[in-house]
Amino acid sequence: MKNIEPMPIKFYIIAILLPFCFVTCHQKKETEIKNLHQEKQLIKPSSAKLKKASSDKIVPLTNDNLISILSDYGKNNPETIVLMKTPKGNMKIKLYENTPMHRANFIRLIKNNFYKGTQFYRVINNFMIQGGDSDDWERQSLKQKMGSYTLPAEFHKENIHQKGALSMAREYENNPEKRSVPFEFFIIQGYSYTTGELLGAEKHYGLNIIPEHKNIYSSQGGCPHLDGQHTVFGQVIEGLNIIDSIAAVKVDAGDWPIEDITIEFQILK
Repeated sequence: MKNIEPMPIKFYIIAILLPFCFVTCHQKKETEIKNLHQEKQLIKPSSAKLKKASSDKIVPLTNDNLISILSDYGKNNPETIVLMKTPKGNMKIKLYENTPMHRANFIRLIKNNFYKGTQFYRVINNFMIQGGDSDDWERQSLKQKMGSYTLPAEFHKENIHQKGALSMAREYENNPEKRSVPFEFFIIQGYSYTTGELLGAEKHYGLNIIPEHKNIYSSQGGCPHLDGQHTVFGQVIEGLNIIDSIAAVKVDAGDWPIEDITIEFQILK
C-alpha cells in the first residue's frame, strides 16, 4: 500500500512533494525527498472479520457502467450525513450533493460494510489522515465484488480542501482526467496560512483563491494546493478536534499509527 509524502510547513516545499501525494495502493517506493520521510511500502493492517454485506446483490462496477448504476443507486440511497466512529472519538460528516458519483459510491461502500474494521494507515500531522483500504484477504475479496473502476473527477470551486474536507485519493501518473480511486479517502487537517504564503501558493500553483476562501485557509487552515487536484466530496461538520487527536498519534517510519485507529461508519440521514 503506497505511502504519501508528509506535508511541509512551507508551500514551496510542497511543490517538490505534490507528484508523490495521494497515490493508490500497491505501488513501490519512490524517490527519497530531502529532509522528509522516506516513502516505504505500508504493512498490512490487522485482519478484521467483516460483517455480512448487504443482502442485495452487488453489481460489479466498471468505468463503462458506473455512471448509470451509481446514478440509480444515488436516487435510491439519498443519504448525506454519516458518522465516522474511531477510538479517538466520532466525526459527523456531510456528503456533498454536487458530487453525486462520489457520494453514491461512498454510501454504497458503507452499506456493504466495506470500511468496517479498516484503519487510518497514513497519518501526517499538519497535513491529513488517510484510510479506506486494507490488504487483508476478505477486503480484497469484497473489492473484487464491488468492481474494478475509478470515479470521474467532480470539481467545484466551492468544494475546497479546508480543515475537515473529505477528499478522494487518485493516481497521478497516466491519469489526465484526475479520476479518483474508489476506496481510499483522506481528511484534511492542514495548517493556517499567512497572507504571504497564500499569495505565494496562488503564484506557484496558478490558483485564484477568492477572499472568502483565503479567510478560511488563514483562520481554519487547510491545503489549498490540492484544490483542483482531488475531488472534495464532503466536510466534517462536528468533531474537527478528532482530526487533531488522530493526527497527533505516534507513527512509525512509514507514517502508520503505532496504535490501531480503526474506522466504522454509521449512516444518520
